[in-house]
Amino acid sequence: MLLTTWWFTRHTNKKIERQFLPTGTFTEVDGGRIHWHQQGQGPALILIHGLAGNGLNFSTLATQLAERYTVYNIDRPGSGFSERHADTSANFKQQSQMILQWMDKVGLTTAFVVGHSMGGAISLRLALDAPQRINAITLLCPLTTPAMEPPGPLMSLYIPHTGLRHLLANTLATPLQLQRGKKGVAQVFYPEAVPNTFALEGGGALSLHSKRFFHASSDIVASASSLYKQYERYDEIKCPVGVLFGENDKILRPNTHIPAVTSKVVNSISEVIPNAGHMIPITRARECKAFIDKVNARASGT
Repeated sequence: MLLTTWWFTRHTNKKIERQFLPTGTFTEVDGGRIHWHQQGQGPALILIHGLAGNGLNFSTLATQLAERYTVYNIDRPGSGFSERHADTSANFKQQSQMILQWMDKVGLTTAFVVGHSMGGAISLRLALDAPQRINAITLLCPLTTPAMEPPGPLMSLYIPHTGLRHLLANTLATPLQLQRGKKGVAQVFYPEAVPNTFALEGGGALSLHSKRFFHASSDIVASASSLYKQYERYDEIKCPVGVLFGENDKILRPNTHIPAVTSKVVNSISEVIPNAGHMIPITRARECKAFIDKVNARASGT
């Protein structure tokens, strides 16, 4: 059976690699390389996607933001077309350092940052690691604290043993994801409908690649210890921070992850979008853009 699933996974990987081709720029950093796109003109703004995601998740929102900002849409290390070396940690401090080094190499002294889901936790880490470089942070349905309920269907990614993670990624993970895919994706988007364009234009199918599964599993395993090291320090963050949630998010609960930030960051605001779920960068792009502008205005004083 394992031989059959290994062959099926290799076949699926090749199909995904034909469907998705990198169209951005690659920048080498310590521990891997980062794939990124740039569009628009204006102040620099970096988009950081969530667990098992990629920069394509921000396609619509990035286009809207590019009317006002120079938007840098990155694939996090190990996600999308970015790479994370086998001996490089998935912890949030390491991912923050890789993004900061990428900023150095592309010439970004300062930037506004937008983070979705796990990308929100890494955005907060950036503000702790380089406060002078982060102008403001907007968090969209963010992971902020280790005190959380299991994140629904994404808990299947929690595989602590590296060897077992490799084995499952290269054999059973892909066929199981294909079998349960529609139901799992529907849970992540709930209560909103999954757009017909999500699989290809939104990058959903790219997460089926065995490498993406392995690195997403590494991310979720590293998340608890990473959050314990940073969430008690949120009161050190001085830049404006905004937290925007979907009211019915079933992956990360608003009443858990909003106060973890707003109770500690003095210069913070929060809003909740009625009848929205976890994937608001896709389903509620215009509301996200308006909130991002509001948060960033607090940095410029406009």
